[in-house]
Amino acid sequence: MISGAGISGLATATGLAGLGWQVTMVEAAPGPRRGGYMIDFFGPGWAAAERLGVMPALRRRGRIYTAARYVDRDGHTTGRLPLASLAGVTGGRYFSVLRPEIEEALRESLPPTVEVRYGRTVTAVEQRAAPRSPAGVTLDDGSTLTGDLVVAADGLHSGVRRLVVGDEADLLRPLGFQTAAFTCSHPELAARLGDEVLLTDVVGGQVGLFALDLDGREQRPEPDRGMVSVFVIRRGGSRLPDDPRRAVVDELGRHGAWAAAVADRVPAAPYLDVVAQSIVPRWVHGRVLLAGDAAHAVSLLAGQGASLAIAGAMALVDQVAAHEDLDAALAEHERTWRAVVEPVQASGRRAAGTFVPRHRRDLWLRRIVLRAARLPVVSRRLASGLTGAATH
Repeated sequence: MISGAGISGLATATGLAGLGWQVTMVEAAPGPRRGGYMIDFFGPGWAAAERLGVMPALRRRGRIYTAARYVDRDGHTTGRLPLASLAGVTGGRYFSVLRPEIEEALRESLPPTVEVRYGRTVTAVEQRAAPRSPAGVTLDDGSTLTGDLVVAADGLHSGVRRLVVGDEADLLRPLGFQTAAFTCSHPELAARLGDEVLLTDVVGGQVGLFALDLDGREQRPEPDRGMVSVFVIRRGGSRLPDDPRRAVVDELGRHGAWAAAVADRVPAAPYLDVVAQSIVPRWVHGRVLLAGDAAHAVSLLAGQGASLAIAGAMALVDQVAAHEDLDAALAEHERTWRAVVEPVQASGRRAAGTFVPRHRRDLWLRRIVLRAARLPVVSRRLASGLTGAATH
C-alpha cells in the first residue's frame, strides 16, 4: 500500500508492480493535482525514468530555456546565466518541466494492475509484533488494507509519518523561507519572456517567471499558449500566513515591475508552503517505509527533489529484487540511499544564501559571479555547482 500519488508514490508503484507486486495507492487529493512549479530535471532520476519507460513522455513535456536572466527592482539586467552550460555539464540530460507534468507522465505509465483511490487518507497504521508480519492501515472511510509493505510517499507533511514516527515539528528543518507557485494566462508577458527564464535579483526573496509555450517557437499544446509559470520565495518560518494570496501579492510587489505584472493574477488559494528539509533518524519502521519528501525532502533550494524521488523509487525496487528477505531489502535501501540524498541536503543548506541572498553583500557577490559567467570556463564551473552533488 502506497500513501501518496505524487512523483515518489507513482514511480514506486510502477517499479514494484513490475516485480509482480499487487499495489494499492491512496491519495488525499480528489484527483490528479494540477498545481506546482517549474522544475529543472536532471541527475539520478534521469536513468531511473529511462528504466521506468517514462523518459519519452517527460521529454515531450520538457522545455529548453536558453538563459536565466536576473533583473533588479528597476528592471535592469544584473546578470545572465546561459543554460546551455547546464546541459553541457549533465551530458545533455537536462530540461525544465512542470511538477504536475512529471506526475502526468508517470500516471500514463502506471500498470493497469495498480489500484488508485483518490480522496482517501490513512487514519491508522497497525503492525504486529511478530517479525515479517504484514502491516495494516485504516482509511478515512473506515475501510482497511493489509500488505507486506506500506510506503509513506505522502510528502513533506506526511500523515503516515506522523502516525508512525511522530509530530513533524521534530522532523522538519525550516530553511527560513516559504515558497508559492501558480500559473496564469498573460500572453503579453509570455511573449516578452520568450525562451529566457526571468529571476528577480533582490535581498530576501526571489520571483521566477517562465513562459510555458516559449513564445510559440515550439509546438506546445494549446493550453500552454500565453501561459506563464510563476514561483515566489519569501522570507518566513514554519507558520504560514493567514491570507496566502495577500502574502504572495505583497511579495510580488516588492520585486519590481516584472513580478508585479502577475500580481492581479494570483489565484484565490495559491500553493504556499514552507521551504524545509525532512531530517528523519529512521526511514524503516517495521513494514512501513518513508520515501521521497516524507523521508528526505532536500528543499527547493537544493533542487533535484523530483529526480531523487524517481531514483529513490528505483533504488528501492532494486533492493527488493536483490533480496529474498524484505526486511533486509528495506534496511539496505535506507543505508545506501541515505548516502546519496544526505550530501544533496547539505548542499542545499549551504546554497540557501546564494539562491536567496539574505544580505546585500550576498546579492553583490552573486552579481559578481554572474558577470564572470560570461567567460565559458566560469560558466561551466558555475553550472557544475548548480547541478549539485547527485548529477550521476
